[in-house]
Amino acid sequence: MSAADTAFARPVTPDNFSRYGKVYELTGDIDPKVVWTAGDGWRDGFTKTSLIDGAGHLGVTRGGSAPWHCGAMERHPQTEEAIFCFAQPVVLAVAPASDATAPDRNEIEAFVIAPGQAVVMDRNVWHDACRGVSGPAPYYWMAVCGLGESPWVRVAGGPKLVQVIPGEGPTA
Repeated sequence: MSAADTAFARPVTPDNFSRYGKVYELTGDIDPKVVWTAGDGWRDGFTKTSLIDGAGHLGVTRGGSAPWHCGAMERHPQTEEAIFCFAQPVVLAVAPASDATAPDRNEIEAFVIAPGQAVVMDRNVWHDACRGVSGPAPYYWMAVCGLGESPWVRVAGGPKLVQVIPGEGPTA
């Protein structure tokens, strides 16, 4: 199987995800987009601005496991969507926002989101449901709901295998 047939997931960073949206590092005390506070026996961080634009709804998806064949994606033209995991890392497959009627398999990229990170996809970014790095894993999402249908459409060119680069993703 060639590299063109596979999207190898790599750890998400603000730089490698900038084409699709923002990344918040809510641990480590270094993200300038986060306000850091501490007390007796605890530290926390919160985003300086609202996580998404609009009054978002919080949801949970129970994703299967990587690797998988990404054959359908959705997008949201009227809302950003944030993704953050419980205790296990998840893999997010995305394709660039576009006016096309379907995402292009040749443009699919995949990212590993670790606990303590949140990604916020821009409006219209094509995406699949996340999958766990090393087994099924639930994850949280936040988006404004009730803005109209967000249909899942087949990936143009057919499904693309999404898998974690061996030895590079965080493990659960």
